[in-house]
Amino acid sequence: MANSQPLAFLGGLTAEEFLTEYWQKKPLFVKNAFPDFEDPISADEIAGLAFEEFIPSRFIFESGGDRPWQLKMGPATEEDFSTLKEKKWMLVVNDVEKNLPELKAITAPFQFISHWRLDDLQVSLGEDEGSVGAHWDDYDVFLIQGMGQKKWQISDAPVSEDDFIKGVDIRLIENFKADEEWIVEPGDMLYLPPRIGHYGINIGRSVTWSVGFRAPKHQEMFRDFIEMKFDDIAEDARYSDPDLQVSENYGELSDQALDRVVQVIQEGLLTNRDEIAKWFGEFMTEPKMYQSPELLEEKLSAAELVEFLDAGGALEVHPGLSLIHRQIGDSYYLFAGGKSYQLPVEQSGLIELIVNSEFLEFDDVEDYLEAEETSLLIVQLLNEGVLMMEEEE
Repeated sequence: MANSQPLAFLGGLTAEEFLTEYWQKKPLFVKNAFPDFEDPISADEIAGLAFEEFIPSRFIFESGGDRPWQLKMGPATEEDFSTLKEKKWMLVVNDVEKNLPELKAITAPFQFISHWRLDDLQVSLGEDEGSVGAHWDDYDVFLIQGMGQKKWQISDAPVSEDDFIKGVDIRLIENFKADEEWIVEPGDMLYLPPRIGHYGINIGRSVTWSVGFRAPKHQEMFRDFIEMKFDDIAEDARYSDPDLQVSENYGELSDQALDRVVQVIQEGLLTNRDEIAKWFGEFMTEPKMYQSPELLEEKLSAAELVEFLDAGGALEVHPGLSLIHRQIGDSYYLFAGGKSYQLPVEQSGLIELIVNSEFLEFDDVEDYLEAEETSLLIVQLLNEGVLMMEEEE
């Protein structure tokens, strides 16, 4: 099995060993995890991403004085870059793989972790001594060194929300004490579980690629689930008590009244594993800002789709969306863009094909276009922007 094969980028550990011994437990540093690693885009191209309004970015400056650390949210301006020589700085850009799909090659080695857990690929660029400060994150991250060198320090000390430096726009650990330290070079990798204090300082111009894995907050999950259940309640449903009895104590909330309220709440929250699976699939594929699929202005028909593909066109999965799938009951579900699409279980092959492909050509979907249900799903995904049409080059 693939999970039992030693992986060089994990220091010779198998995926199973890594998940058992390190995942969300302790850090792992791997020297030369990715031999001959080169940044897939240049420093100038990374800087150029920061000018885009639809790509999340931020500058972090260390300038001394009363506010030693400052945060400047993107998009960047020419003035931002013109003043960089006066400061120690880092530029951090998120969601780069959603806007440059070819960069998904950096996240590909980590596919032994379920896709719904992947948050994004982040890249940071800075000159000598640039840093984002000592901090900790709420998610798992693999830090891959690109161009240049960097000094990474980590701390074993417990962290809490009270550890942050007051009066600073970013969450920085106030009393950071390093327990381990590495000088990393291109291709080196450091894995960090959540809530491990870490501090990276550039040595010369440096680029770091961060593959981050999200963990939704319990409050966020409960809020979204309750909102879903709320929508299932009829607007005109009200408290009722046709069997009301004479009150013996005017100001008392009686057991009978409370029993009715408990019944309303319990029935409103009544759920099962399949309903939770469908809700969670939609919840976890809700698109980020600027990544929502766009509806086609003119809806495409199945015949027009066949004509397009037969002429050499291809279908591309929207690069900004997370796609996951699951069987629920007698149906197989595709979750994308915060919505769910279903087919009979025996036609699940189409959904798995879409989830595991970036491009689909005529030969890939020819058989599915001949069946009504699968053909309609492909057309629906195109019309709703989950799939996009790519003209022949």
